[in-house]
Amino acid sequence: MKTLFKLTLSLFLGLAIASCDSGSMKDADQMKPADPVAVTGDITVLKTGTLTAQSSTNTKGMVQLVKDKDGKNYVRLTEDFTTKFSTGTVTVYLSTSDKLQLGSSGSFQLVSIVGKAGEHFFPLSAVPDAKFTHGIIWCGAAAIPFGFAPLN
Repeated sequence: MKTLFKLTLSLFLGLAIASCDSGSMKDADQMKPADPVAVTGDITVLKTGTLTAQSSTNTKGMVQLVKDKDGKNYVRLTEDFTTKFSTGTVTVYLSTSDKLQLGSSGSFQLVSIVGKAGEHFFPLSAVPDAKFTHGIIWCGAAAIPFGFAPLN
């Protein structure tokens, strides 16, 4: 009986993760992966955190809050960023904890959809509120976390 339960649970989790390849996202229905933003010159790292993989994904890399030489703010995913399904439905958030709470207004800030592995700079309109202590990689289609990074 335990084996059947484990098999069923594994199958469900696999299907949920696979749905991130083509599903829609509640919070980002109209969003597309961000166009590449080229940031040249020196950047100042304001906060940084290493991603911890979740939901049996291979998510890795770093999430950083950075400022460029012109004073513009960005969320940066480092060159080594990767996740199991980074093909268009993986979303980057800032959060007040390591768990994304989409039902709790004010506990998160949607940053962008990320469509491929590697370095990305996502522009921000201002320095994020200090209450945002974590970067989150999220699959909206399956409503499961792919990774989190505490920002220090």
